[in-house]
Amino acid sequence: MLRVCLLIASFAIFALSPFAFAAEPRSAKRAVAFPEQCRNDRYYDCKPVQIPSPDRRSNVEVLYKPIDIAEGDQILEAFLRVTTPTQNIRDAALPTGFQDIDLLWSQDSKAFFVNGGNGGSYWGFWVYVYLADDPSDPREVTEQAQRDMLKQFPACKAAYPSADDARGCKKASRAVDEETCMKKEVDPKFNPEYNMTGIDWVGPSSVLVLAEVPCDTQWGGTMCQVMGYELNVPTGRILNRIDAKELKRRWQKSMAWEFHIPEPPVYCE
Repeated sequence: MLRVCLLIASFAIFALSPFAFAAEPRSAKRAVAFPEQCRNDRYYDCKPVQIPSPDRRSNVEVLYKPIDIAEGDQILEAFLRVTTPTQNIRDAALPTGFQDIDLLWSQDSKAFFVNGGNGGSYWGFWVYVYLADDPSDPREVTEQAQRDMLKQFPACKAAYPSADDARGCKKASRAVDEETCMKKEVDPKFNPEYNMTGIDWVGPSSVLVLAEVPCDTQWGGTMCQVMGYELNVPTGRILNRIDAKELKRRWQKSMAWEFHIPEPPVYCE
């Protein structure tokens, strides 16, 4: 009876605690996960979370504020309250409109990355890096990786197989005008907006990002193709490229899901 009472007391303390355990991470296995927002019928999912840095000199506190979205209707939206190494406290925003967030500190406690997604199955995944001493300015470090994916998997040459065109290389089958496509790809400002997900920290100033061409037929024979990139923080410079097989072999342990190597891309010559 005493043991039962103690268990009941423990659950009661947990329920009343202002800092609850977070959700399961979606992408980075070592990360702490939490919802970016909650509607009024799911407010109980949006509870404050403390995420201290490995050296305990900094801390991220996930907090929620009410946002009016319509008359008489609100959501709770997450923001970060960061205690810097010098014990200053700064608030930092998260990109809005997404559902699930992963947050993972670097080993040296100087930065953390956040992953997010819009809940869709095919696209809308991103990663930002926050520096512990300047968390109000999150860095989008994947620009060079985005551009490199176009070189690794040239979308303009992709085949679009169909029931009427098994090879997918007839002009009528192509979903893109190749000439217009090529002009777009060589434009240094063009961002294909492929999926980008932080997987783990490789070292104190380098992060492993998984880049994926969305698994949607609009990308034709390049759909679902994957590369890993070791990127410098905070510049985003590519330090190393890792193909899908090597990603599976070396980094499956850091992924929160079972990674499957995609089929080879299909191109038109």
